[in-house]
Amino acid sequence: MAEKMNITIVYIDDDEKMKEDAFLDDICDQVDEIHYFQKPSEGLAFVKENIDKDIVVILDWKFNSSTLQGDDVLRDIDEVSVLVPVIVFTGASIDATEANKMFKGNAFSCVPKDSDTDTLVNAIRNAYNRIQNDIRSVMEKWILKQNPEKRNKPYMRSGDKVYTLNDILVSIRRQDEFGKETTRGILSLATELFTNNMREK
Repeated sequence: MAEKMNITIVYIDDDEKMKEDAFLDDICDQVDEIHYFQKPSEGLAFVKENIDKDIVVILDWKFNSSTLQGDDVLRDIDEVSVLVPVIVFTGASIDATEANKMFKGNAFSCVPKDSDTDTLVNAIRNAYNRIQNDIRSVMEKWILKQNPEKRNKPYMRSGDKVYTLNDILVSIRRQDEFGKETTRGILSLATELFTNNMREK
C-alpha cells in the first residue's frame, strides 16, 4: 500500500458528477481529508482560512456557474501563497494562450479529465513530495511549530525594518523580495553546511 500523504485535498469543480469520480475513492485513504467545492469562491475561501495546512488544490479550468474562472482562482491562490500546489484538472482544450495563463499563475501541473485515475493520483503524490521537500515549506513548518507569543516577537532586522516570525512567514508564502532573499539565505547556509560536512568526512 502506498505511503499515506498528510495533506488536505481541495477539489474545486462545478460539475456535481465529479463527486462520484473514481479517483476520490482511490485517494481518500491516502490523504488526511478531501473537501469538495462546486463554487470557486467557497473553495478559495477554504484555502485562505486553512493556509496553515498542507493543501493540494485540484482545480477545474472552466466554470459554467461562476464569474470566477480557473485562472482567477489560480491567481488568487498564488497571491495568498506560492507554496500551495494547484493541479489543473480539466476537460477543456488548452491552447497556448490558456497554457500560458496556467503556468504563469504557477500551476503545478495539468491533468486532462480523460486521464486514468493513476495519472491524477501520481500528480497529487508529486505535489505532496514538492511540499515535503521544498525549502520554503520546511521554513514555513518550522515557523508554525513555534508558539504564538514567540511568532509575534521581533525576530530579525533587514535594513530599517524589524520582522517577526509571522512577518517572515507571510513573506515566504508570498515570495516577495524579502521572502526570496530569506529563502536564498537559508538555502545558501544549508548548502555551505552540507559542503563543509562532506569535506570533513
